[in-house]
Amino acid sequence: MRRFPLLPLLWAGSLALGGTAEWTPFVIPLETHPDSEIAIREYTPIPVHGPRLIAREGHFYREGRRVRIWGVNLSFGANFPTHADAEKVAERLAAAGFNSVRFHHMDTARWPRGIWDAADPTTLSHEALDRLDYFIDQLAGRGIYANLNLHVGRAHSRYLEVPPSEHNYDKVYNLFAPALVAAQRDYARALLTRVNAYRRVRYADDPAVAFIEITNENSFFMWDGDQTLRSLRPDYATLLQGQYNDWLARRYGVLQALAAAWSKGTRTLVDDLIRNGRVEAAAGAWPEGWTLEQHGDCRATLSHTARGARIEIHQHDQTAWHLQFNQRNLPVQGGIYYTAIFAARSDAPRSLTCAVGQAHDPWRNLGLSRRVELGPAWRTYRLGFVATADDTNARLNFSFGGDATAFELTDLQLRSGGQAGLSDAESWDSGSIALFAENESEQRQQDRMVFLAQTEKAYFEGMRRFLRHTLGCDALVTGTVVFGPLGLYAQSGMDYVDGHAYWQHPHFPGRPWDAGNWQVEQTPMVDVPQEATLFRLAAERLQGKPYTVSEYNHPAPLDSQAACIPMMASFAAAQDWDGIWFYAYSHSNDAWDRGHFNSYFDMDSNPAKWAFMRGGSVLFREGGLGPLGHRAVVSLCEVSSVDLGALARLHRQFGRDLFAALAHAYSMGPSNLLETQLSASLAGTTTVTPVLGTDTEMTWFVEEGRGFYAAAGRSSLVAVGHAQHFERGTGSRIKVTAPNFLSLVVTALDGKKLQASERILVTACGRCENSGMVFSENRATVGRQWGRAPVRVQPVDATLALADGAWQAWALTPDGRRKEAARVVTVAKGCNLVLSTAHGTMWYLLLR
Repeated sequence: MRRFPLLPLLWAGSLALGGTAEWTPFVIPLETHPDSEIAIREYTPIPVHGPRLIAREGHFYREGRRVRIWGVNLSFGANFPTHADAEKVAERLAAAGFNSVRFHHMDTARWPRGIWDAADPTTLSHEALDRLDYFIDQLAGRGIYANLNLHVGRAHSRYLEVPPSEHNYDKVYNLFAPALVAAQRDYARALLTRVNAYRRVRYADDPAVAFIEITNENSFFMWDGDQTLRSLRPDYATLLQGQYNDWLARRYGVLQALAAAWSKGTRTLVDDLIRNGRVEAAAGAWPEGWTLEQHGDCRATLSHTARGARIEIHQHDQTAWHLQFNQRNLPVQGGIYYTAIFAARSDAPRSLTCAVGQAHDPWRNLGLSRRVELGPAWRTYRLGFVATADDTNARLNFSFGGDATAFELTDLQLRSGGQAGLSDAESWDSGSIALFAENESEQRQQDRMVFLAQTEKAYFEGMRRFLRHTLGCDALVTGTVVFGPLGLYAQSGMDYVDGHAYWQHPHFPGRPWDAGNWQVEQTPMVDVPQEATLFRLAAERLQGKPYTVSEYNHPAPLDSQAACIPMMASFAAAQDWDGIWFYAYSHSNDAWDRGHFNSYFDMDSNPAKWAFMRGGSVLFREGGLGPLGHRAVVSLCEVSSVDLGALARLHRQFGRDLFAALAHAYSMGPSNLLETQLSASLAGTTTVTPVLGTDTEMTWFVEEGRGFYAAAGRSSLVAVGHAQHFERGTGSRIKVTAPNFLSLVVTALDGKKLQASERILVTACGRCENSGMVFSENRATVGRQWGRAPVRVQPVDATLALADGAWQAWALTPDGRRKEAARVVTVAKGCNLVLSTAHGTMWYLLLR
């Protein structure tokens, strides 16, 4: 098959999917049929005393051969199938080409949803451990490695003689509190020193236990890390402040040196940018300069008091930005320190988020986003920040959805200057130097960021040493996912580096994770490449370390969810990443053979995901799509050794956006990653080198809001997007009649190039829904009405150009058997496979 030419990138806005097509049931059974034409039959078991996976020169190897990981997650009870189900699930995973399972949320709940004993939540459940032993044994017998997550959902502070953190599984707290670190080590010891009853070897010594993750999505620099640190419970705040004071004393030696360093660059307040800071207005008029935003069904009113403005909330949900009060057209300069000042009170305790950001698309934050706590008494707030970019149309914004409590504002200002250094009342002798202070000088901010980065790195490397040296565990260890430049630094001592991403993760306007009140935005990623998760993930790869993505999904019921596996597998292969674990195979252990999907993430019964797994394994694990032809190593700081202060400055400027930080260091855009592999380095010089012997090409374009993505290489072809672009985007190799939007993957099952292959699998579909699903009018949610079996897909009407040859084609059944012959028609330059909705299938097998 001839490769298509690269096309220019023409990115624009997005349009919703439309149109109709035929629907057909496509329930892929749990048990692998012995006559399946596409199932993998031969496995290489992982022997108890065999060689381990190792990390070397930025990749995974076993006995000198490169290994890529093609994996899935199991969560909660799904980690503990019965023995009979363990055999079936392991067989199904191996048949689809998987070689790893990530055991996630094992530690969150009591049996039967978790590993803790139902009666005593401080001990491990014997039943859970027996099932886990057997499952790992069954997986290993089919060449499937285990990735064990040590901390995901356990709040150890609830079961120790310490104050409870009462925060999100003890996250952030357990990075620095000795008692919580010790509890994590105790759990690791109990799990990893266990002797598997079926393999007769400790987990720590078993080559099948190839990966250990220390803690899931946990960092001082994570999404809410700053707010969490500012609002630590008193005992923990005192503990961390004490560690900070000791660190400062070691760093500066004498207090006068600290005071001098922190006083540099301080400026008095000047240049108030706010108009009408008391929010005054003539009777019946709206206050000049101010805007009250009300989104969705949320409603609020503004009135005037003798002191300022009063805002009363009449209808709200749990999304803060659905109600906003702001002033726009404020000019700010990047690199300049500003102070936002305002006085506020509320009728009862409530929070309020104050931010400075763009008042225009793409609505980026410009350096300030802080949640403050209000109460009945008036209080003046002073919030300092460094503007991250120049902007002539910035806004000072207050978000207040999520709470019906009325509040008042007055004396609003936004001024440049206002930094302060060490106060007269602060001293490390008394441990009184605060981790956070208002209106901090640049060096004070720098010191805090460096302290947090070093503290976090010490936690992860201490945990790794404990696993490796105290427990004698030789599994490959990662810490957590990357959060910005300082998060990358903290992970730089791990065996491999990891990332997570979701396209259109469900959001919850009311209570978090309310199964009846959620929404997904019906925007295909292919329509908005400038927002794509893939480029952000690429920037989190660290030179010299294997890179994996251990959670990824385009959740149901997105109309474009079938794009998930093709886009991720092809992009990861082209970037030459080392592993993917899709989230998730299943969350429960009592419905393995259901005929429909019942949640956003589970893929086991969702053919829009599962049907693409066999082709995806060829694409990624087997190297069916090779790496791109250039390799760029972009240095965040072009110095000979790691400059933590420079990384801290980058983090303060770009936050968690590593792609923006790399683009700042080396001029590039997302489109460059369609021809160049990317990795970051913490120091050194930026290099771009050619990669020889590869033939992979990629394209991604958008016209009139409708996108098209394609990748082609040695033995695979991927095409995703709107039907109208397929002919042009593939050089007339694929012509689509229906549906309007689809995903299509072509893979050689015999390891040969597509041109020479004699056994090719074609996988294709449009939308995927259960029978009887009930969507909202905007298709953003089905609430709890997920429908029933059978799950259905939109099959495809299209033609696919083939290389010359005597081809036979078969439409396959959902269990992979031959269903009926498909047409192959002779044309002027070869022949075409005819994909038809009449076949009612996602799979076609081509034989030559």
